[in-house]
This record gives sequence, structure tokens and C-alpha cells, in this order.
Amino acid sequence: MSTGHAAQLRAYEEHFKRWVPGAELAMEAQPTPFVAQLVARVGGRAQRYLLVEKRHFRHQDAAVIADQLTRRRAELGRAHARDLILLLAPHVRAQQAVVLERAGIDYVDLAGNVHLSAPGLFVHVEGRRPPKAPVLAPGRPQKGWVKTVLALLVQPTLVSQPYRAVAERAGVSLGTVAACLRDLAMRGILLEDAEGRRMPDRAALVALWVQAYGEVLRPKLAERRLQVRATDKAELWARLDHVLRERGLPWALTGADAANQRQAFFRAEDTEIYAPVLAFDDRDLQKALVAQPSARGGNLLVIEPPGPLAIPETDTAALPVAPDLLAYAELRYRGTSQALEAAELLLPLVMGDGAA
Repeated sequence: MSTGHAAQLRAYEEHFKRWVPGAELAMEAQPTPFVAQLVARVGGRAQRYLLVEKRHFRHQDAAVIADQLTRRRAELGRAHARDLILLLAPHVRAQQAVVLERAGIDYVDLAGNVHLSAPGLFVHVEGRRPPKAPVLAPGRPQKGWVKTVLALLVQPTLVSQPYRAVAERAGVSLGTVAACLRDLAMRGILLEDAEGRRMPDRAALVALWVQAYGEVLRPKLAERRLQVRATDKAELWARLDHVLRERGLPWALTGADAANQRQAFFRAEDTEIYAPVLAFDDRDLQKALVAQPSARGGNLLVIEPPGPLAIPETDTAALPVAPDLLAYAELRYRGTSQALEAAELLLPLVMGDGAA
């Protein structure tokens, strides 16, 4: 571990020692993503924590990070079965704290928020905000950033391609691509050396992107709601496929229905698709679908595609399905308890091999 990294961890150690006097950082290197160990005396016994530092956690999806950390601890084997995970961050927001606590992950932030739950120890402080300071880190992701990162996550090989190729697949300008890659480099997510560009920590980027998608891009996407007369999902899907293919309109299932094409995660009453929304204002198209506009509710939600890669290119007879990453993000955006549970089940597929 570098001297600079050790010094960074010392700042968190001071906060930890407020609640657990005598705690000492052990600087032995740990497998990624853990950076060190901390051993504390709690109730007369030694409790070992595996530490992970997330400098940009405030803008990341806590569920993605929690899933990554619990899986990585399990991979360490029996020797670390009793270890607890301690997440260190400049600030942990209240919504993120709930996710971490549910996953059994403790945290300490530099604003004074803390959650420690070990045999003989329980400390919980929430609601403290970080002090205002000059902006030395990357800014909040914008719409073009979200679209560019979406392309990089859906097609990971793009990271080593020329800017023009990335711009084409993301549906953004060359300047937007350049600004996005600079931002990722500042965050330590994009690495560049003599061998080229690469992004080794997919989990960190997915967590950051999902949060940004739900806050920045998704609320701005145009939508149309319709009520389609159909006896079941299969009939609705078949009619969509027939009518839209016949008219040469690109489309893809997303959200719960897309997830169900992978595994039976969560069956929603409505169907969500990506497709050109203005086409659904056409009365002939509505008639062919046996549908009518619905101001509220409806069993079909048409969403403006968030990027060119949202709708896969396919000539097969199979139903077109959006990438797992987008299905996951739509489930998170839906936000119901069932949708969030389904999102957690889909997450390992999103993280799988980096080809969502």
C-alpha cells in the first residue's frame, strides 16, 4: 500500500476511534476491492474489518457496491467468514445508508455519519452533512456523460476505440466523448498507459452510472402511455413485434419484461419498451395495436431510447430485448419494493462478464 493511500485512510481512522478506542489499522494488502484491514477490540474480542474506500460514493448506486463487496468477501473463503466490511467515504447519504445497513455493511464517513454493528457494539449516527469545500473532484454527470458511459458499459471494447466510434455508438458529439473520458480519468475509473485505455473496475462505473441515469437522463426521456387490448403478456408482445416490425420501427423490451426474458424475476402489470415515442401518436399504429392513449396507467409504457445501443440490432425472430444494464436501471427507477428486489436478482448478470 502506498504512503499516500495509507495517509488517506488515517483520516477515517480518527473518526472510527471516536467510537472504538484502541482500533488500529493493519496495513496488510488485501485483494481488490479491499484496501486494508482494521482490527478493533470490541467486548474483549478482536473484530477484523475489511476496509474499502469509495471517494465518489455519494454519486454511486449503493446496491451495486454492496453486492460487489459481499460477493468479494465470500470469495476470500473461510478465513474471512467472520470479517465485517467497513466502507469509508467522504459522505454517505441517508438513502445509501439504508441499503448498506440492509446488506450488513458498516460505514464511516468524514461528515460524522457512522454505522457499526458488531457483537458487543452498536453505533449509529445519521443526518450529518459534509462541510462545503472548493470543488476539486469531477462535477456531477450530465446527460451526454450518461449516454457515453452507457455505450462504454454495453460495449466494453469501445473504451479502446477512437473517439469517433464511441460518439457514434453513444449518439453524442466528439467533444462530449472527450469530456467524459477526462472525467472518468479524474475519478480513477479510466486508466491509460502505453497499452491503451481500460476500465478495470466495472462495478464502480456501473454504480456511478445507474445513479446518474435515474437522476439525470431518465426523467428527461419522452414517454407515451397506452392501454392495449390483450388477454396476456404473450399476446401483447406478439402484437408489438408484428406491428412494429411491419412498420420498420426499432423497439426493445426493457424493465421487468426484459428481466423476465432472462429469468422470472418480477412480473409487472404493465410492459415497458424503448421505441420512437412520436410514432405512437399515429392513429393507424394505435388501431393496429388495438390501443388507445392513456393519461395515467395503461398497460404499455413507451420510453424514448436513451441511446443507440438501447435497442439491439437483430434479424432473428426472437423478441428484441434491451441490455441487462438498462433493464436493471429501469427496475431501479421504478422503485417499488418488488422492482428493487428484481433488480438485485438481475445485478449479477449485469456485472457478469462485462458484456451487459
